[in-house]
Amino acid sequence: MNSKNAEIELKHIQIELENNRTQHMRHFIDQYYCYKNNFVNSNGKACWDKILWKGYVSVNAQYETDRKKIVKEHVVPLKVIVSKLKELSESNQTSLEAIERCINKYLIFATVTKSEDELLRKAKLNSTMPLAFYDEKHELYKDNFARYKIAGIELVQT
Repeated sequence: MNSKNAEIELKHIQIELENNRTQHMRHFIDQYYCYKNNFVNSNGKACWDKILWKGYVSVNAQYETDRKKIVKEHVVPLKVIVSKLKELSESNQTSLEAIERCINKYLIFATVTKSEDELLRKAKLNSTMPLAFYDEKHELYKDNFARYKIAGIELVQT
């Protein structure tokens, strides 16, 4: 059932791209992730809270028990993921497989503390990747975790 729902979300993304619409991408991309990874509630609906403390977690957030002090964060900002999807669309590569490969490459979630999220904001990296991510000569070139490394946020995989 969840693989079928994940495919439906990919189809939503495909339709949006083919019609030059991106305003609902967060919803479709995050839903796809939940269905793909079986983060669903008892009714089979996508459940974003199940992403918390799963996958990547900051060293500080792994010990935080107060839900109000942590946030779910796109490791590669959603704005960047949508930009990568638009690039696919511009080159007429909007097959479900191409969309899925793109999303799977860049869609990673991390649980961080709110103070760590503020570090990303202060570094002006809350919705963009650092220039080093795009610089072939830099050690952080194409490193999905570049923002965290620059902001000094250590992540561990759970």
